[in-house]
Amino acid sequence: MTRNYKLFSVLATQISLLLFLGVGCREKTAKVGPPSEVSVINSQRVDVPIYQEYVGQTYGLADVDIRARVEGWVTGMYFKEGAKVNKGTLLYTIDDMQYKTRVDQAAGNVASAKTEVARAQSQLNRVRPLAEMNALSKMDLDNAQAEYNAARARQQVAEAALQNSQIELGYAKVYAPIDGIIGISNVRVGDYVSRINSNILSTISQTGTVRVRFQINETEFLKFMRSYKGEQSVRQDVTLILPDNSVFSEKGKIDFANRQIDPETGSITLEASFANQSGLLRPGLYVKVELLASNYPNAVVVPQRAVNQLQSLYQVFVVDKSNTLKVRIVEVGPRVGDMWVITKGLEANERVALIGTAALSDNSKVTPIEAKWTPVVPGKGI
Repeated sequence: MTRNYKLFSVLATQISLLLFLGVGCREKTAKVGPPSEVSVINSQRVDVPIYQEYVGQTYGLADVDIRARVEGWVTGMYFKEGAKVNKGTLLYTIDDMQYKTRVDQAAGNVASAKTEVARAQSQLNRVRPLAEMNALSKMDLDNAQAEYNAARARQQVAEAALQNSQIELGYAKVYAPIDGIIGISNVRVGDYVSRINSNILSTISQTGTVRVRFQINETEFLKFMRSYKGEQSVRQDVTLILPDNSVFSEKGKIDFANRQIDPETGSITLEASFANQSGLLRPGLYVKVELLASNYPNAVVVPQRAVNQLQSLYQVFVVDKSNTLKVRIVEVGPRVGDMWVITKGLEANERVALIGTAALSDNSKVTPIEAKWTPVVPGKGI
């Protein structure tokens, strides 16, 4: 019995050892499998423009406030609000009774002054020959001449007062100073207006060309001036994005920058103009202005997910001819669209692995799967 038990123990030990070795061999065999499949793309060279967006507001080429220049009751309104008006169109009339009275009074003063001038002229004509014959003294001639000069001066004052009265009477009729679209009227017939309160009756805007004002910070302004100094082409490289995210059909140009940086905000105001023959734009719209900030010509680009960032280092996995992964440290530029600009460390047409979260490391063997990738280069308005 004892001998059989020992024999059974030896056999059990050998069987356990064989089973252990068999499992170990299977695990070892499982670890040595085919290389992992990895998607691979070719790095490419493209021109990469970098656009910057700024919030702006639209204005008419001219936005003219119509104001009352005399005081009185509004007696008439002769336009349709929101319609186009031409220069010289009658817009409002203001009660002109008092101004007509002033004109009549001033006209009477002019007539009286002319009578005085005629009398003084007649007196001077009588005195002058008598003084020349020494029938009258030189003083009498001087007095007659002075009286005539004073009468002429009073006539000039009266005529100036008449002209001023006529001008004020003319202000009782308000005409459009420019062609454009007139806005909502701030007064109605029967309202009292006064030049003292500087009433804005309405506003006319010229919208054939629209101005857009926007602000950029001082750092961007300096970069902009250094990059494009003397280049007139950039003045045309302005795109307008409307509130519904659609792109306005006309391209604009930068007309000017303000004379100073705002010390409170550290920004400067720029103005661009856009042709608006369609009439789509109106003053007061909040829009986005897109400017070409910089350009990377013939830049090497890869998909953003091909770049791994480790703190301040950036790396890509390059697949060599033997289908082995090689870690490559690179220097990067901006991310644009779905791509990342590589400024150093990678050339065009190198095979780059899209590893993602795969647990692969340097010198790993892989099975490359060619993937199609076309860089999406943002254009103006994208």
